[in-house]
Amino acid sequence: MNKDIGLLFEYARSKFTSTDSKIAEYFLARKPVKTIEELAAEIGVSTASITRFCQKLGLNNFKEFLFLYQEQLESTKPPATREHIGLHQDYFDVLQQLDNCMDTQVIELITAAISQHKIIHIFGTGFSALAGGDFKFRFGRLGKFVEVVQDTNSMVMYQDILTTENLVIVLSLNGLNEDMAKVVKNLTARGISTFLITSNPKSKLARHATATLLTASLHGEERTGMITAQLPMLMAIDHLYYHYVSTNRDTIKNWVSTEAHFGK
Repeated sequence: MNKDIGLLFEYARSKFTSTDSKIAEYFLARKPVKTIEELAAEIGVSTASITRFCQKLGLNNFKEFLFLYQEQLESTKPPATREHIGLHQDYFDVLQQLDNCMDTQVIELITAAISQHKIIHIFGTGFSALAGGDFKFRFGRLGKFVEVVQDTNSMVMYQDILTTENLVIVLSLNGLNEDMAKVVKNLTARGISTFLITSNPKSKLARHATATLLTASLHGEERTGMITAQLPMLMAIDHLYYHYVSTNRDTIKNWVSTEAHFGK
């Protein structure tokens, strides 16, 4: 697993009670491994409190936590090496998630819509808007007019002037933006193709979108910024771009011909 205990604590600290902090202090001091009953007796808390503490870290139980803790106690590698290995493991986890959730039928549906529309609006805020900039750069060079709308107020204004000639792609990793959900509901009700890319299959946005492409989620210490929040979105965009290029080779030939001018 190679997950850093200290990072897990930092991620969950906002949810800690005084009891949780007491448990965390024991392990931050790198004290000996004990059974859950022995630990509860030494710290003066209940075994149920220790189990809840582990769940706040994103783990299933104390046994799973103890495995991570003992692994770090026994590690002979220097901290920098452990971090390096841990980061690689987190990348692998994200890739594995992506492999499990990417729906080729939805990818085909979205790329077909991109082919049919000249004008594309990307709706996304924060890191999702930054990923939208990558979409704009790549598909813009293939002859598409792409506009990235980065705040919900602008999305609300845009919704009434868009028509069926426009394609809307919404980027929202957590899928929890209520205002965006209302906009998406309005757009699809008016027959405007509106696709969602998210890691949250239960999102209200997903209820109203024309179709939803699921991507990997970030959880645990990844939310502390160890992995950029753009990564799952960029990986989904990579899949769309790859499929689009594979099925629209004539468009790519035109793009390559325009590049020739820069080589002179």
